[in-house]
Amino acid sequence: MNKIHVLPEPLIRLIAAGEVIERPASVVKELVENSLDAGGTTITVDLWGAGRTRIRVSDNGEGMTPQDARTALERHATSKLQNFEDLESIATFGFRGEALPSIAAISRLELSTRRADAKEGWALKLEAGKLLSEQSAGRPVGTTIDVQDLFFNTPARSKFLKRDSTERSHVLRTLQEIALANPSVRFEIAMDGKPMLTLAPAKELGERIADLWGISVTEELVSLQITQGPCTIRGYINATQAHHPTKAYQTLFVNDRPVLQRMLNHAVYEAYREWLPVGRHPVYCLFVELDPGFVDVNVHPTKREVRISDERATYDLLFTAIRALFQPRTSKSAEATTFSAPFAATPRNFEPSQQTMLLELQAPLATVPETSQASFSNLRYLGQFQKLYLLFEQGHELMLIDQHAAAERVLYERLLAQVSTRDVARQALLTPLLWDVSVDQAETVQSFLPELEKMGFVLEAFGPTTFALKEWPIVLPETKHAKRFLEEVLESFQNEQPTSQTDTQHRIAASAACRAAVMANDSLSPEEVARLVEDLSACERPMSCPHGRPTNIRFPMSEFDRRFRRK
Repeated sequence: MNKIHVLPEPLIRLIAAGEVIERPASVVKELVENSLDAGGTTITVDLWGAGRTRIRVSDNGEGMTPQDARTALERHATSKLQNFEDLESIATFGFRGEALPSIAAISRLELSTRRADAKEGWALKLEAGKLLSEQSAGRPVGTTIDVQDLFFNTPARSKFLKRDSTERSHVLRTLQEIALANPSVRFEIAMDGKPMLTLAPAKELGERIADLWGISVTEELVSLQITQGPCTIRGYINATQAHHPTKAYQTLFVNDRPVLQRMLNHAVYEAYREWLPVGRHPVYCLFVELDPGFVDVNVHPTKREVRISDERATYDLLFTAIRALFQPRTSKSAEATTFSAPFAATPRNFEPSQQTMLLELQAPLATVPETSQASFSNLRYLGQFQKLYLLFEQGHELMLIDQHAAAERVLYERLLAQVSTRDVARQALLTPLLWDVSVDQAETVQSFLPELEKMGFVLEAFGPTTFALKEWPIVLPETKHAKRFLEEVLESFQNEQPTSQTDTQHRIAASAACRAAVMANDSLSPEEVARLVEDLSACERPMSCPHGRPTNIRFPMSEFDRRFRRK
């Protein structure tokens, strides 16, 4: 008996679906991208049951003829490829094909469509990829695809889906990325029959970012645009002191596709190295535009990963652009700058004269903060304001120091210095602090107990879900907020696992320093103020606390003169 045989067509369809459709968010992505390729300017997305029960995507695009609608539901059908050369320069997303048969194979799907030149539309119904019926239908110009009972015929796949809140989160993340890449398109999103989000067409990317991320995040963003040869990088990135505790506000696009590109993400972090505290992350929405011949989008079935032919040159371009942005000659603009990282190859029909690179730093959404180190010499202490800010006269400037941020920086660096020498002095607590956690949290706590002990925090199990804090680093003077410190560390590790031992230590040190430092509303004597300023000036990075807030700000005499109209 022969061992090798050809698989039946229904099984082939299911295998293909498994490569493209991982969860409801995958369906939303494919259908919305099809709507964009069809020229839709208003796209409506309705979900029921987090997408498991039903996903409906409607657009006002060009629509399809009955024949095109049938063909789009066949495997290996598309409108964007005609020959092998087209495969090397893909510039569209999908346009009614490729993914549709995969979606239809694992759902009950209805498709209705109408072109502007047709008097009536056309509707098709499929189940598990099999055509059940087709007929004429009255409808406006455009296309609607209704996907119901996702994975109904592949129950094993359905078991891998997460809870509804998680699946909804994935869908919204997908729609956010698509909306950022298409600011001129109107999006209407509803969940379980209730309107959830409406995005009006935006004039430019900055408006769409503000609509999605909010003013508190976007007010610190600055515009970036740079071109070299076949590569253009544009978008927005946060000013040096405006980082975020999570990676929630990071999007990277290559030729308008949201992608995971480790090298380019690394370029951003490297550019921030001096200014990014441990546990904090840059905020950015960046678009890399390349000649399609330089990009391979077929690395992964979902096209989430792409390969760039000259990855190093793109890396250098992005890194250099961000560094130049952080150190402009003024806070709002910089002169055009020329770099010399050439691409290894030049695409077809590319003019040599275009290989000159220009960096354009446009007016920022907020002023870029100064990054120079402050001098703490020749200060005359004026007093304490609101038991929070310390006021000093220094020459023709008024300096304000945030007493909590300054103390945080001092304690943070002292603790890490002792950890680096493996000589952390400890003190035993008179009464151990008992800390209760949930069952699932207890496993997380157990995982970081050894690292806590290395840093002077001795925590021992005191039952299945209870731990006892018995020792504390002497370098940290305050222990009354110890429980809050432990909760912060737990929350940090549950949200995102540390990437290295250094990352773990810095997170612990930052949380501990925050809870042990001088707080707001603490009164300080002149002697304590003098000691704090002396300790801060001795720090390696005195300009910000471990969480990225500035420790001090300055007001020149000229600013007061301007405000009082003396000049």
